[in-house]
Amino acid sequence: MEKHLLKNGKELTIRLAKAEEAQEFLNYVNQCGKETDFLSFGKEGIGLNVEEEKKYFESFTDKNFMLVALVDNKIVGSCSLRTNESRMRLKHIGVLGITILKDYWGIGIGKSLILSAIEKGKKSGLTRIELLTRVDNEKAISLYKKLGFEIEGQLKNTVYIDGKYFDNYIMGLII
Repeated sequence: MEKHLLKNGKELTIRLAKAEEAQEFLNYVNQCGKETDFLSFGKEGIGLNVEEEKKYFESFTDKNFMLVALVDNKIVGSCSLRTNESRMRLKHIGVLGITILKDYWGIGIGKSLILSAIEKGKKSGLTRIELLTRVDNEKAISLYKKLGFEIEGQLKNTVYIDGKYFDNYIMGLII
């Protein structure tokens, strides 16, 4: 468990997600989906029920995990790293995903979560972290670049929202 002081003076706690908070996590992630179109899911949520989410949390390893960010004991952010541990040639790569409630954007949660995930991934033997982000998500791209990620390519028509296609950047970080 890590503690950080946020730009707004509040204390941030970062820790691994727990199976017993699966319902709270689903409520949180569904709220995130309603607040922005920059995610791979929308108001419909991530398509898992509580039992499926619990099983997902119980399947975590040193290289496959979900961190949660808490302010006042409320989940306000999450960051996952996933690997393909069954593929010897790819198991050194972690794929990063991050969500933060809109009310908590811009106060340091994303940076703290990503740095924690990078450190945990590095300790587990990962040597590369990659992510996808929409090309018009300027704030996220700026943060990723500040943390050392580089744009490695552009994927055309990867996200479809309300009859419109959007491109994603693939960004990578060698750790």
